[in-house]
Amino acid sequence: MNKSNLNIYIILCISIIVCALFLNDCLAGDKKMKNWLCYYGASFGPDIYGKFDMVVLDGHNHPPLPDKKGGKPVVCGYLSLGEVNVNSYLWPLVKGKPFLVKKNEQWDSWIVDVRDAEWRRILFETALPDIFKQGFDGVFLDTIDSSLSLENGVNSSDFPGTSEALKDIIAGMRNKFPGKFIIVNRGLPLLPDIAANIDFVVVESLFSFYAGHAKGYIYVDHDTRQILLNQVEKGTGFNKKLVVLTLDYAGEDDFKLAKEAIEFSRKRGFIPYVSTYLLDQIFLHTLNK
Repeated sequence: MNKSNLNIYIILCISIIVCALFLNDCLAGDKKMKNWLCYYGASFGPDIYGKFDMVVLDGHNHPPLPDKKGGKPVVCGYLSLGEVNVNSYLWPLVKGKPFLVKKNEQWDSWIVDVRDAEWRRILFETALPDIFKQGFDGVFLDTIDSSLSLENGVNSSDFPGTSEALKDIIAGMRNKFPGKFIIVNRGLPLLPDIAANIDFVVVESLFSFYAGHAKGYIYVDHDTRQILLNQVEKGTGFNKKLVVLTLDYAGEDDFKLAKEAIEFSRKRGFIPYVSTYLLDQIFLHTLNK
């Protein structure tokens, strides 16, 4: 490496470290994160979502990102790790590929065999760089449970090593993008093994969820809720700095259910957000102490 290239490399490394320290400072001390938002719409910009400390937006179709003056909010882009929707911008790259193994009719998407090398290449060479070059501070990894369902389903013998593949992918993200935040939605059985490589874990539908048009928004049953809490407790023991976020669901006028969900999470030291199941609106419930 010649002197010119060495200087460029040193400057790049320093920039990454400074960026990481700056972003983490936004979540530390007096600036410790108190609330967050998950919003997949595009109608509201930074003047509205900027009220929150951290925001998750769609990694491709999203409103304008903030100018980051004052370092708030931290903004992370959504990425589906275990499924690809037929309307995703990635669909032309994956349509007809053998790693699409099972249709998810509810969301019109396909569950991915994450062990596949080509899918990993798409993640690391296309999907993640596309998110970060837009200015996102981190990534929100979703649908990990979809991949785990293959390993634990009726045809589980066809998908050995899926858990290990997920762990390797997340570790690879940490190594390749050290200055970026990593948020994982669910994937709680993996938490003891991935906790050291992530910054946030989201426990979706811990207190309430959308049970379809006929039933609407209902409480999560006690036994299921306790299983989730036990998994979180076990996993966070491997990373004391890991921040636990919760994402619960309630009707837009059901303030009682939203309040109960918020209080349930806060009593356990979690940071809650409550929305309708499409996550296409912004609710300010959690901005109130």
